Amino acid sequence: MFLRYNLFGIIWFLLILLLGLTPGESMPITNVWDFLSFDKIAHFFVFAVLCFLLILGFSKQYTFLYFRYKAVPLAITISIAYGLAIEIGQTFIPERGLEFSDMLANSLGVFAGWFVFYLIYKI
Repeated sequence: MFLRYNLFGIIWFLLILLLGLTPGESMPITNVWDFLSFDKIAHFFVFAVLCFLLILGFSKQYTFLYFRYKAVPLAITISIAYGLAIEIGQTFIPERGLEFSDMLANSLGVFAGWFVFYLIYKI
């Protein structure tokens, strides 16, 4: 049952891995000083969706009770750690690098995903 409820989260997780580790020449050119660029908005959105899907999947599954009862803190921790890992992994990709603004956009997106989950399922 764990896979049944977390399949979309796992697929999204793998999609982020694929997109995050794409070589730099395949990425659109953006201004480094433009914080609200398409790149930052994409990071924000992608990690908001990831956190939302993880919370949803963890809270609905009943195979692992720890994941069910600690869904929010686990999803937030996993999402932020994954965002950091992707950014660190980008240092090994040609024409890519570690950007603190990307990490900030990832983290803000994680909390936005949690907020959207809260609005939809708790209110």
